[in-house]
Amino acid sequence: MIEMSLGEAQLFRMLRSFFGEERVLWNISVRTVCAGSAGDEEGEFEDNVHLGSCLFTIVDDADIPKMVIELAPDFTSVVDTYLLERQEVLPKLLSSHGIKYVVFSKEEFRDILDPEGTLALVDVLKDRFGIVED
Repeated sequence: MIEMSLGEAQLFRMLRSFFGEERVLWNISVRTVCAGSAGDEEGEFEDNVHLGSCLFTIVDDADIPKMVIELAPDFTSVVDTYLLERQEVLPKLLSSHGIKYVVFSKEEFRDILDPEGTLALVDVLKDRFGIVED
């Protein structure tokens, strides 16, 4: 059984309260996420089978994946080449299927969780997608 870390559980709870419980899926394979959005192109996953799963996938009313949200890997003590390659390949793959990819750094996430912090989940998402309010 795969378990969530404390940070993942906190993010899961935030995302479910923001997007709705039925729209946030946990630990769905990259293959399933991409095939569920626009179909899988011939041989597309042959080279990228090692990408594993997406931490959180946000779906629309028709259960079509629209966004993947993850926490950035921690490379402070060890650089994992698998995770480094994944961080390079995954955004391109998801984008080719029309799926937005959002990664929160440890610092950003800590600030979002902090009641006295300067960041809020909605503000970070707006910033990532270039949404400007008058």
